[in-house]
Formats: sequence, C-alpha cells, structure tokens
Amino acid sequence: MEELTVTITNLKLKVEQLVGLHQDLKKEKEQLSEDNKKLVKTIEEQKLIADRLEKEKLELAESNNNKQKEVISDTKQKINELVQEIDDCIALLK
Repeated sequence: MEELTVTITNLKLKVEQLVGLHQDLKKEKEQLSEDNKKLVKTIEEQKLIADRLEKEKLELAESNNNKQKEVISDTKQKINELVQEIDDCIALLK
C-alpha cells in the first residue's frame, strides 16, 4: 500500500511539472505570437515605405527627363537663333 502511495505521489509531482511546463510553453507561445504580429506589422510598414520611395524615384526620374528635354529644346532653339543670325549676317555681306 505504501508503494502505491509513493507511486501516486511521484505521478502527482510529474503531472504538476507537466502542467507547469505546459503553462510556461503557453506563455512563450503567446509572446512569440505577439512578436510575430509586431514583425508582420513592421514588414507591412516597410513595404509601404519602399513602395512610396519607388514611386518618388520614378517621379524624380521623370522630372529629370523632362528637365533634360527642356534644356535640350532650349539649347536647340538658341542654336537655331544663332544660325539664323549668322545667315542674316552672311546675307548682308553679299
């Protein structure tokens, strides 16, 4: 009978240990789940920032292209004006 009592006591201690371990793992799982949610939110925010920066980059590139085209156009116009002046001067010399 005493042996049975010892066995039951040992079993009770092991069950209590298992319950304690289970609760510890449960808390750890909750913490990991919370950390995971924060990381997912951070990833989403980073994706939004990356998308916004990509859009800004494209807008800047387009703006630079437009400015370059404008400079080229202005330069061509000035060259044409200079050529016209030279032509006028040559015509006067004849």
